[in-house]
Amino acid sequence: MSGEFVRAASVSDIAENDSRAFIIAGKNILICNTKEGFFAVENQCTHQLQELEGGKIRGCFIFCPLHGQRFSLKDGTPIGQLTDKPLMTYPIKVEGDDILVNPDALDGAPD
Repeated sequence: MSGEFVRAASVSDIAENDSRAFIIAGKNILICNTKEGFFAVENQCTHQLQELEGGKIRGCFIFCPLHGQRFSLKDGTPIGQLTDKPLMTYPIKVEGDDILVNPDALDGAPD
């Protein structure tokens, strides 16, 4: 399945500044809708393994609902002192009303 995009949702399924988790190719992937577009990251905080779904989205950042750890949705970089391990990020694109995600993590993401 390497390099293939999979339809995950419709644009209308995820409101702006909201997120929704999907299992794609066996991976728990969180799709976030921001003013700058859609982003796909792993749905698990690297601090204490809490799911990120439901965390607040501000700009292009998501905050973990458990301890408030902040992550960049663009590249998974953590901001703060609770963890230095980034989130895995996934290629995402919108075609018409379809949100498509490639379940292969982007280069530079943790293994």
